[in-house]
Amino acid sequence: MINSPVWVRQLVDAVAEATTSINTDGELGCHVYKNQSGELPEWEITIFGEPAQMGGRLAAFATEPVFSIDVFSLVTLFDTLISCRWQTSQIDSDDDLGTHLSVEGIQNGEAVWLRIVSQKPEAIANDPSLSSRVRQK
Repeated sequence: MINSPVWVRQLVDAVAEATTSINTDGELGCHVYKNQSGELPEWEITIFGEPAQMGGRLAAFATEPVFSIDVFSLVTLFDTLISCRWQTSQIDSDDDLGTHLSVEGIQNGEAVWLRIVSQKPEAIANDPSLSSRVRQK
């Protein structure tokens, strides 16, 4: 997200504001990619919870994050909303997103596909340079 335009960082921060962690103080992670293939270039923004390390005797264990999303707040972040969809599980073995909320729209004159996933996608987990941390309150 370091080389992303200011409006992308602002959108990601607003998504983080609409996301409340329920079981941990863990941060959110983010992956931003501008997909140039296809007819219309599209910003793909993936938000995911980062596992939190337990303290004390449980220090070796990570807790998977559980968070709540204010969907009404999310859809108001877009200048034009195209779709808002919930996918309940992985479609096939190539589906790296699995369970996720998907919001597509236009922001700042650019096509955006926002995905909030229940777990960090494997491709991102295998290469830490592909993601960055997002401020979480």
